[in-house]
Amino acid sequence: MGNKQSLVKGQLKSWVKRAAGETERIEACFSGLAYAPHSHDTYTLALTTLGVQSFNYRGELRHSLPGEVVILHPDETHDGQAGTDSPFAYRAISINPVEVQNILQGACLPFLHGGVSRDPRFVHIASRLLSEFNRPLQTLEQQELIYAFASSLQQVSGNSVKHTKANYTAIKRVREYIDDIITTDCAMSHDITLDELAVIAQYSKWQVARDFRSLYGTTPYRYVTLKRLQKAKALIERGQPLAQVAFSSGFADQSHLTRHFKQCFGTTPKVWAKLHLASTT
Repeated sequence: MGNKQSLVKGQLKSWVKRAAGETERIEACFSGLAYAPHSHDTYTLALTTLGVQSFNYRGELRHSLPGEVVILHPDETHDGQAGTDSPFAYRAISINPVEVQNILQGACLPFLHGGVSRDPRFVHIASRLLSEFNRPLQTLEQQELIYAFASSLQQVSGNSVKHTKANYTAIKRVREYIDDIITTDCAMSHDITLDELAVIAQYSKWQVARDFRSLYGTTPYRYVTLKRLQKAKALIERGQPLAQVAFSSGFADQSHLTRHFKQCFGTTPKVWAKLHLASTT
């Protein structure tokens, strides 16, 4: 990481870098405040590599030192900042709860309450997922590591046999339907409704919303929004103008994109574009 640690006005420049060929793995470095309070709709698995990574999580200020792992549960509010006057750096991967639920098959999403771990299992998994940024992960390689992550998290959280009351088969059908809509050309103009999803699930729309959140850690609406934000991130990193990014990813306008982007990622699209640009200079 030494080639990225350039000084600007006596301080380490903040930057964010993407892993080769992917959008879900990042390497980042920050001084001072990094992220405003926000919540993801995915798991975050991060390995601290420099300094002290601090964040408020579930009512307490947490700290992660180099070699320690941060594991954030979907839909849990947190921020991010340097724990000292020195900068901090980390590598992280966002893990879709869908991938975890495909392994759990209806069990409750496992939860690490403290958010920080030195458990050798998590350190090993994070190291393997995040060690090589100059190549994409092979599909089988990533699948095996996500399986190890889900299994280890189940064991640590103690809910390895605890199942939800949600109809896993019906909600899986709903989620696959949403994915199909999002991948079509008309995805940006298609206004998905709970009534529509209830027909797919063949039961109450309110139960669909409740069960979807129970299994995937988020609501159907936020799941759709996250898909659009992921597309927006990729377009931003290609250097597209933000107004065009908003239109292409299904948001009403740039301010609409900015509001959702900050709620999900703790920073604005404009700042994200600058951070990504800083990693290449």
